[in-house]
Parts: sequence; structure tokens; C-alpha cells
Amino acid sequence: MSALDTAKEIARMTSAASLGKDVIDLLKEKVSLLTEQIATLETENANLKKKVADLEQEIDRLRPKDDLEKEAIKILQLLANRSGLRIGQIANFLGISEVRAEYHRDNLMAAEMIGYHGGIVEMGDEPSALRSRGREYLVKHGHI
Repeated sequence: MSALDTAKEIARMTSAASLGKDVIDLLKEKVSLLTEQIATLETENANLKKKVADLEQEIDRLRPKDDLEKEAIKILQLLANRSGLRIGQIANFLGISEVRAEYHRDNLMAAEMIGYHGGIVEMGDEPSALRSRGREYLVKHGHI
């Protein structure tokens, strides 16, 4: 039962009780005032809840979008410990498909977090290495 319902119930009970008319009228007035105050508080509460929801959405919108997917972070961590891995090796270590590993590698390369390790290899099977931005990301986000 809400506070508003309780106030209404008090009004009904006092009108049924054997009290003097002046006392009953005064109680009805007080209950009516209480009912209005409760309604105002409930409206304010609803408005505040909406403002909180709006602010939470705004915070999410303003939050930096530099968070990487978990698999991409695992690739960075793997390369931090074992530089020079080929895409097939990365996929095997993480238990993901080569296509998925290539997807993350491409995104990490575009973000300049990883690069090619170097050396003479067959095109498309270049070993990967962690770059300074990748190390920085891992350190700043507590992943190493």
C-alpha cells in the first residue's frame, strides 16, 4: 500500500469514527494536505529518476570508446609475452579462428598497437609484434 493510499484510508477511518465534526473536518483537511504533499513527492521522485537515467546515458556517451574487445586484449597480452607470432599461432593460442584473429589484428594494426615483427616471410603470414601504443594500453588498463 502506498503512502497516498494510507492517507486516504486514514481519511475514511476518521470519517467513520465517532469523533466530533470539528475534529473530523480538521483531520480530513490534514489528510488532504498530506495527500497533496505525497503526490508532489512522488512526481519529484519520478522526475529525479528520469534525470538519473538521462545522466547515465550522457556518461555512457561521453565515456572514452577506447575499450578493446576481450580477444583483442588477449592478443596484445600474448604479443607482450611472445613477440613474433604469426596469425595462425595467435589463433591457436587463443582458441579462435584465423579469420577472427585476423579481424582483431587488423583493428590493432589500424590503432597502431601492433605491427609486423620484420624479417623475410611469405606475404600474408608476417609475424606480429607489440608496439608502444599496445604496451601503453595494456599498462594503463591494468592488463599487464
